[in-house]
Amino acid sequence: LRMSSESLVSLGRSISQHIEDRDDDWILIDEMEGLCLKAIPGQMIKIRDDQIENSAGGFVFGVSDVTRIRRFLILGVDGGSYYSSEKEMTLDNVNALKDIIHRGKADLILNEMTEISLAGRNAKQDPMMMALALCARYRVSDLSKKAESKTGQIYQDYLKAMHKDAMRLVNEVCRIPTHLFSFVKFCEMVSGDEKVKTKEEIKKEKEAKKEKKESRDTDVEMEEEKKEEEKKKSTGWGRLMRKVIEGWYTSRTPEQLAMHLTKYGHREGWSHRDLFRLCHPIAPKGENSLVYEQIFHYAVKGGLNERKRRLPLDSDEAKAAKVKYTEEHMKREEESKALALIDKFLSLTKETPDDEVAKAIKEIGLVREHIPTEKLNSVEVWEALVEKMPMTAMIRNLAKMQTIGLLKGENLVKVANQVKDKESLKKARVHPIQLLLAKTVYDQGRGEKGKLTWEPEKEISASLEAGFYNAFSNVPATQKRFCLAFDVSGSMGCQISGTCISARQASAAIGLNLLKVEKDVECVGFCDELVKLPYNGDWTLEKVSRHMDTLRFGSTDCALPMVWAAKEKKEFDVFIVFTDCETYYGDIHPFQALQNYRESSGINARLIVCGMTATNFTIADPTDAGMMDVVGFDSAVPELIANFVQGHI
Repeated sequence: LRMSSESLVSLGRSISQHIEDRDDDWILIDEMEGLCLKAIPGQMIKIRDDQIENSAGGFVFGVSDVTRIRRFLILGVDGGSYYSSEKEMTLDNVNALKDIIHRGKADLILNEMTEISLAGRNAKQDPMMMALALCARYRVSDLSKKAESKTGQIYQDYLKAMHKDAMRLVNEVCRIPTHLFSFVKFCEMVSGDEKVKTKEEIKKEKEAKKEKKESRDTDVEMEEEKKEEEKKKSTGWGRLMRKVIEGWYTSRTPEQLAMHLTKYGHREGWSHRDLFRLCHPIAPKGENSLVYEQIFHYAVKGGLNERKRRLPLDSDEAKAAKVKYTEEHMKREEESKALALIDKFLSLTKETPDDEVAKAIKEIGLVREHIPTEKLNSVEVWEALVEKMPMTAMIRNLAKMQTIGLLKGENLVKVANQVKDKESLKKARVHPIQLLLAKTVYDQGRGEKGKLTWEPEKEISASLEAGFYNAFSNVPATQKRFCLAFDVSGSMGCQISGTCISARQASAAIGLNLLKVEKDVECVGFCDELVKLPYNGDWTLEKVSRHMDTLRFGSTDCALPMVWAAKEKKEFDVFIVFTDCETYYGDIHPFQALQNYRESSGINARLIVCGMTATNFTIADPTDAGMMDVVGFDSAVPELIANFVQGHI
C-alpha cells in the first residue's frame, strides 16, 4: 500500500538529484517566506578535529575544564537556555564535573570554588553547594570495598583526599545555614547516587508521593517502603560528615550561633534539629560552655532551660548546677546576649506592640526574619530595622519598604546612599546580578510573584544602577580600542540564572559597565545581520534595555563583528563578544574571521568571549593565546578583561 503520490516521489527524486549534483552541502529549511533549498552554512560544517557541535547545530570549540567549572558555579542552570532545558544543562554540567574528577583534576574544582566563593563572584549558591557536595561525597560508598588492584587503591586514595579537602571548605563556603542545608541535601543525593532533579521534577515527585499516601489504608505500608528504599542507598553520614557538620556549629561564637538558629530555622527541607540529631554535636568547653549547652538545647527542643542563677536555691537542679558549673559559667549564662536574643525571639507574637518590637530590634539586634509577619506592615518597625539592616536584606526588601511608605525624606536618602556604597557592597559580597535584578523588578512597580505594587522612586532606581557598577571590580582604563559585539539573536532572549533578566539584557548591562571606563569603544549588535549601536557611557541601563528590545532578532552568526570590521577597515585591539555561543548561520567560523581580520588590518587583535549561559562550548579557539573565555556575570570580569588586554594573562 503506497501512501505517497507519484508527484511527491518525483519531486523528491528531483531534489535528491539536485543535491547530489552540487559540490557543496545543502539543507532544506522552513523559513517565514516558505520552503526553500539553501546551502548549509559554513559554521554547520566541521573543519577541525577539535570542534564540537553546539545545541543549534553549529560547530564550535569545547571550553576548558576551568571555564566549564566557572560557568556552572557563577551562572548556574536555572531556567535552562533557548536550546537546552534546565534538566539537560544540569545533567550536562554535573556529568562534566564527574568527568573532571575521573580524570584526576578535582583540585581544579576545589580551587575555583574557593576563589569564586570567597570573592563573592557567584550570583547563586546552589551550583556551588552541588559542586562541593560532589567533591565531598562522590562514590563514598565505594571506599568501603577493598581495591582489587594497585591502580584501584590509588584511585581510592585520591577519592579520600578529595573528600577531605572538600570537607575543609565547608566552614568557609557555607557561610549561613541556608548554604549548609543545601550542601547536606546535595550530599545525600550524591551519596545515594540520585539523579539531580529540576524544580519542576521535585514538584511532580511531591505530588506523586501525596497521591500515593492518600491511596494507602495505613501509614505502616508507607513506612515499610521508606525503610526498604533507605537500605538500598548510602546516606553519606559517616564519621567525616558528622565531624564537619558538628564543626560548623561549634566554630561559631554564641552570638553568631543564636542569630543563625533563629534567623534560618529551616530551609531546603532541613532544620537545625535534623542536623543535630544526625551529627550529635558536643558543646565546646570553656567559659561559655553553659551558654552553648543552652543554645544546643534550643536547637533540638525549641526552647531554653531556666537560667541556673534563677533556680530556687534549695532545689536539686540548683545544687547540681553548683557542682557541675563554676560561678563564671553561670554569670556568662545570665549575661549572655545570645540567650537574650533567643528569649526575645521566642516571646514576640502578633499581639506585641509595635514600639516594643522596634525597641527589641534596636537593643537586641533582631532582624526581619525574627519579626512576626503581622508586624511587617509597621513603618515604626521598619525604621528600626533599616538602621542596621544587612545590605542584601535591604536590596531584597526595597519593594516592601516602598509599599508601606517608608522611603520618604531622611529614610529615602539613607537607603539610596546605602545601596550604592561601594565598601558596603564589597563587605556584604553583593553580586552585580542581585542589583540588576532588584532594579529591574523595582522599576516595573510590581513583583514577579505576589500582589505587591508600588510607585518607584527615581533616587532609589538611580542608586541601584550606581550600585550595579560599583559591585564589579574597579580597574582603570586600558587605553585600548574596543569593539563590543552584542548577540541579539532569538536564543539570547532566554532568562539567566532563573531570574526575569534575559541574557540579552544582562550582556548590555555588562557592556555598559565597560563603556563607563573605556573611552575608545564602538558597539554593534548582531544576529544573522549586523547593526551599529549608538551606546556610550552616558546611557542608562533602562535606555539600553529599551533600545535592545527594538532590535530585530534572528539567527546567530558570531563571525559578523570581525567580518564587518575587516570590510569597513576598522581598527580594534579587542573584540568582546557577548553571546551564548549558539552560532550556526554564517559561512565562516568566528575564529577564521578573527584570523582574516588580523591579516587584513595588521593588528594582532584579541577576542574575549563573554559566555552568558552555562554551556560547554565557545567560539574561542583554545589553541590561540589571543582568545579568552570569561563568564558573563562574573563580578571580576572588568579585571580579567583588563589583565588579558594588557597581556598580563
